[in-house]
Amino acid sequence: MIKVSGIGQFGLWWQGRRAVPDDAPAPEIPQGIGPLLLVQVAPEARAAFAQVQRRLMRGRPDLRILDAGDPAPAMAETLMAAGPAAVLLLGSDLPASLILAASRRGLPVILAEARLAPEDTGWTLRASARRELLRQMRAILVTDPPSHSIALRMGADRRRVAMTGPVAEIRDPLPCSEAERSVMAQLLRGRHAWLAASVPPDEEDAVLTAHHAALAQSHRALLFLAPRDPDRIAPLAQAIEAGGLTVARRSWDEDPTDDVHVMLTDGPTEMGLWYRLAPVTYLGGTLGGDDAAARHPFEPAALGSAIVHGPHTDRFATEWQQLGGAGAARQVATPEDLAAAIAELSQPDLIATLASNAWTVSTGGADVTMRICAPVLDAIAKATP
Repeated sequence: MIKVSGIGQFGLWWQGRRAVPDDAPAPEIPQGIGPLLLVQVAPEARAAFAQVQRRLMRGRPDLRILDAGDPAPAMAETLMAAGPAAVLLLGSDLPASLILAASRRGLPVILAEARLAPEDTGWTLRASARRELLRQMRAILVTDPPSHSIALRMGADRRRVAMTGPVAEIRDPLPCSEAERSVMAQLLRGRHAWLAASVPPDEEDAVLTAHHAALAQSHRALLFLAPRDPDRIAPLAQAIEAGGLTVARRSWDEDPTDDVHVMLTDGPTEMGLWYRLAPVTYLGGTLGGDDAAARHPFEPAALGSAIVHGPHTDRFATEWQQLGGAGAARQVATPEDLAAAIAELSQPDLIATLASNAWTVSTGGADVTMRICAPVLDAIAKATP
């Protein structure tokens, strides 16, 4: 029996009015004889669901997964008649009819990838209803410390609440020719190298100024410069040489020999090679504000390159937030800050810390996904012979 307070009961009734109408068509139950898992996926958790679904199917290839949405009470009862083994909610939505129907039958309901708001602790009808619904969860897996604190303030059982972090996108490392990488690494012979990736024209001067700062720290420092627009290679080469630095061009099959200060790449090609060779990467577009074509920050992170970036990170805001929160990237505000950061990051110990933290974040999506799937698979195993 579900025990609900008076205001909570009224809040649940009010919340139920927001569900899908009773005359909505019933979702089609997946065919098969394997266990049935009902899921409800909030819009912000769609990307996470793709990864969770793949991991669940690896654990239970016979699993049938049905997106139940936010059903009205009658529809929720129809779904329960199909005999689901568990309910998984991804995101911050709490579909009242689905949760209550499952709770009446003792079905485990797992909430994951949840981001709770301070408003959830208030005394509005919506907040009262959400508190009652949260208490029905078998497990509550939240993305961040504030959500963990809010869940406890909402009355959730501390033993059922865990902070997993968000499901970060899992990206396969960019490929490269291992033979090419080996030859290049031999040519570098321990030189300090850094990469400026996808650099727009308005950031070229800042990048070159930063490289002069790196050369002041280490006279053998090498810059791999990947302009966003490959048509900038020729004028860039002229400008760099006019400034007293020696340039090699990838497009001319030139090598980064000891006398070369700047290696101009072929623009956005072979990025997997440059990330592997450069212990430090500055991601272009983030300093001047033109981040529309900025590279994904998990690209260098997954290949062991420490990351420097500017304040403009709208394109991959979630990923940058994860990296920043883990101490896995260095943010700079001005060209002068960029020069200082690049000079400082010629020190191997600082580079190693940033790169290690970044690698952990970029690959952490797999660990979080497994932590979400574990209670779901456990509940299914207990419900099936």
